[in-house]
Amino acid sequence: MPEHSEDKTWGSVARAPRLSSEESRQRVMGTAVGMLERTGLTVSLEHLNLEDLIRAAEVPRSAFYRLWPAKDRFFADLLVELATTSESNDTMFYPGTQDVAYGVIEKYELLLATHDGRVAVLREVARVATRVNFEHFSESVSWRSHVTLVATANSLADAEHRDRVAAALQETERRFIERTADFYGTALAGLGFSFYPGASAELLAGLGAAVVEGLAQRRLVNPDLVDTIIMKPGVDGELVEWHPASLGFWGILEALVDLETRRDSAD
Repeated sequence: MPEHSEDKTWGSVARAPRLSSEESRQRVMGTAVGMLERTGLTVSLEHLNLEDLIRAAEVPRSAFYRLWPAKDRFFADLLVELATTSESNDTMFYPGTQDVAYGVIEKYELLLATHDGRVAVLREVARVATRVNFEHFSESVSWRSHVTLVATANSLADAEHRDRVAAALQETERRFIERTADFYGTALAGLGFSFYPGASAELLAGLGAAVVEGLAQRRLVNPDLVDTIIMKPGVDGELVEWHPASLGFWGILEALVDLETRRDSAD
């Protein structure tokens, strides 16, 4: 490990207030997460300037190196922090999608009196809300950081660090599936639909996210293909735009949800 007192690249740092080890850790982690949420996470993390981090966190350099005597230990702790407590932890679940979905249902409330009307409304929800969800992922720096984190977790050389990051990501995934499945299950039940035997709201949440997030990643390298718009009939029969993300999600939903069984007496 280099002699930090002779490291000319660090520059001078004003004396920071005396902090406990836990206070120093919280300040450093909170500051580092904030910096990465602005710039995004890269595979190496080398763009995160430790000198700037120590200054911004306002902790003594000695406290930093007491907590993290090796750089790889700090980076491993930071990856776990990103996976569990930062904005990237919640970016997988976008509440705005729910707002849009319920807005569509409210807009076409009169159609809910019949089975065919409910199917049409559900299709419109999938068309509109999935597009909103897709655009959110595509534009989110935090989500890109999360994707990078998932993709590079297995590249950590130290097995203990690798297992800690993997466990944090698995917990994040579990919470995402749970929250998203609760939304899907509630919305579908409210519209009078149920899952086919063997299917579930959790499966819909996982497969739907895979399609939307996969296309969001593909957009970075092939935007023309990903943003190909297909014109298909909408609620009123007129042709409307369908994004591939919406088509993909609707295809999964049709495969998992029983849209044929009529559960109203009005038809």
